[in-house]
Amino acid sequence: MAFELKRLNNAAAVGDAGFEKLITTQTEIVAGVIETKYYTLLGQTLSDFVPFDVGRGAYSTNIFQYTSAYVGAPFEAGLVQPSEGLGINAKANIQIDGISIKNNFWRMDYEVSHEVIEMGKVNAQAFSIIEEKEKARKKIYDLGMQKLTFLGLENEAGVYGLLNQPTATVNTSLFPVSLAEMSADQFAAFASNSVATFLTNNNNTQLFNRLVIPTSDWTALNVPVNPNYPTMTKREMLEKAFEAVGVREFKLLHSVYNETASTTGGKRYAFYNYDADSIKIYIPKQYTPHALYPMNGVDFISVAEAQFSGVQLLRPLEFMYADVTPVDDDDNGNG
Repeated sequence: MAFELKRLNNAAAVGDAGFEKLITTQTEIVAGVIETKYYTLLGQTLSDFVPFDVGRGAYSTNIFQYTSAYVGAPFEAGLVQPSEGLGINAKANIQIDGISIKNNFWRMDYEVSHEVIEMGKVNAQAFSIIEEKEKARKKIYDLGMQKLTFLGLENEAGVYGLLNQPTATVNTSLFPVSLAEMSADQFAAFASNSVATFLTNNNNTQLFNRLVIPTSDWTALNVPVNPNYPTMTKREMLEKAFEAVGVREFKLLHSVYNETASTTGGKRYAFYNYDADSIKIYIPKQYTPHALYPMNGVDFISVAEAQFSGVQLLRPLEFMYADVTPVDDDDNGNG
């Protein structure tokens, strides 16, 4: 990503050579920092979890997403008798609606003192200071976007994450215990029951292709199904079971946020269809740092800006939570 840094008219506080060295070096620093990701997802990326729609609706307070539904005649109504003449065609039609999505505006700056600029004229120390400030700001942004992706923004109405969508179905029967604690029989039953439950949730129209689980379960699944015959891990068995019933392009993902995301503070599992027509985050303006510029005739300031939405469920029925809900002994007649 390239940035054009221009000298400002009131930049006389720094000599020509010093200023040119300053902004040239910052151009290299900024480009390098933007390419660095500070996510803590153990090799996964945010786009593994949610599709991103980048560049749409910059500087709009809201993004409007059209939706449509078929409201015309059913298939059978299209059956005709040619001898009945004109005006016998069934009518196809759609109903247009839409959802308004909040665009969140974000800005953060850092300052560089006159003394640091003067130091930069004679050595590279000033630029190491600037680089560290750039890194710190970018890290705050990346980790903030990571939290937003999973949990939304707590104090911003309507900005939800992957794990706290208010319109999503919450299943409480699939997980009497966590995946890591399941017996072989429970594990086998889960593999088949989860697919059937998800299909029931969306009227048998769409399979899931993503399952996000707690990180502690992820590590527990990477062990052999049978320690005496270590030919397949539990994770591989689960993936093969889903593939056998038609799940395509499946990814098993994990996060520490799932550990406490349920309504009772326990583990939560998220099943969904990873498709830009079903779920996405809008990024109207990517993280954009601007060049240092004089703020008071002596010192300098650099502002970075970005715009983003929360996680949007465009087809809520293609999304489902399953919370760990232990079976009460009384329910089994053991009380």
